[in-house]
Amino acid sequence: MKNVRSSIIRAKVSTMPRNHSDASSQLELYKMVIEKQRIQRELCYIKERTTVLQQRLEILNSQIEDTEKTIKKLRQPQSSVTQNIVSPNTFVESNNYQTFEIEY
Repeated sequence: MKNVRSSIIRAKVSTMPRNHSDASSQLELYKMVIEKQRIQRELCYIKERTTVLQQRLEILNSQIEDTEKTIKKLRQPQSSVTQNIVSPNTFVESNNYQTFEIEY
């Protein structure tokens, strides 16, 4: 995951001033173009990530609504269903099992 800085991104500063020439202007142009490309890539990444997060939020919102509806249905009194529930307390015993020993 990329680190997000809260401060302003500043251009790199050279310690030695360059002579104003065609080559130094070309170098400055190159630096600006590279920085522009980097920023454009980062913006595309942020847009894609935003889209994915928005889709996930929509899915979660619909799931929350469905779950809330289910909870409301379950909270309504259902006398016919509760009467039909029987809790059996009978135990089934079987003598048809085999035993074996495990040694450690």
